[in-house]
Amino acid sequence: TYTGHTFKGWYDNEGLTGSPVTAIGGTEMGNKEYWAKWEINQYTITVKPENGKADITITQDYGTPITAPADPTREGYTFIGWDKEIPTTMLAENMTVTAQWVINRYTITFDTAGGSKIAPITQDYGTAITAPADPTREGYTFIGWDKAIPTTMPAENMTVTAQWEINQYTITFDTAGGSEITPITQDYDTAI
Repeated sequence: TYTGHTFKGWYDNEGLTGSPVTAIGGTEMGNKEYWAKWEINQYTITVKPENGKADITITQDYGTPITAPADPTREGYTFIGWDKEIPTTMLAENMTVTAQWVINRYTITFDTAGGSKIAPITQDYGTAITAPADPTREGYTFIGWDKAIPTTMPAENMTVTAQWEINQYTITFDTAGGSEITPITQDYDTAI
């Protein structure tokens, strides 16, 4: 046996030419010398990126140098290494190597533009988001956020900003039977 090789037979010449010797005749006399012929084996390393992309296969002769694939990427995750070390030279066996990932956490920050405070939401990527209650602001009506709040955590931090519409209010004068005074209708907080 010879690690990483397959035995192909005994030859009666160092050049390993001709056919292998399969039997020694009963009438042959004297010392004989034979040379083993070996064929190098190929083995495969299957690299599983586990990121939705196809497996990578590295098939090479035993003992040859291996170029490891680049670290994979995956939206919302950080690559933390392989479950087994990828060897520098091909081993005498097939093997499978699988990427290991840790899920990332992201934050949605709420800029209420002068309204009531809303705590930021920090969660794992892809988890369901419960939108907060609408903010309030004296003299204004909340009309929404400048961007939609996603239903699941995106693979990025984001800030959403409240959009407001100023309210109008009316001052009505009750003159208690006196001359009529026209009501005043103006935007909140404007000079009267």
